[in-house]
Amino acid sequence: MAKNQFVDEVDSKQDEAKAEKNAAKARILEFIKENADQMGEQLVADFHKFVKPTATRSGPRMSKSINSELRDAFLEKRSLTEMDIFKQFKIGRPEMTTKIRILVLCPDPKDRVWVKFDEATETYNVVGTGEKPPADWDGYMPASKTDSL
Repeated sequence: MAKNQFVDEVDSKQDEAKAEKNAAKARILEFIKENADQMGEQLVADFHKFVKPTATRSGPRMSKSINSELRDAFLEKRSLTEMDIFKQFKIGRPEMTTKIRILVLCPDPKDRVWVKFDEATETYNVVGTGEKPPADWDGYMPASKTDSL
């Protein structure tokens, strides 16, 4: 059996199990709703401790990724200490190397944020934004489209 076929089988079984669980949950909630007056408030409350009604969303999920939150923080404050970043985002120096590269590799070049680390003050500073790197930039440079041809 091919690896992809095995993964697809496992995924489909998990999807089926999840659908069965959701259907059972819906039946239980419907039963509680129909018989709440006969069961009493305490028993209904006890049921809801174990089987909670799911909230329905009326739009796309609006959570932000850590990359976009970090980008917003840099654009707002222009300078963040290593400790502030660790406290807020739980990101250390090795991970920040990758995050800085991600900020430079923004899909739209106009949205790039050029961040440089100052080891003496242990501070990350925004040294520029936009397509063009700052004049004294010696960090990661994204490849242009013509470089990859």
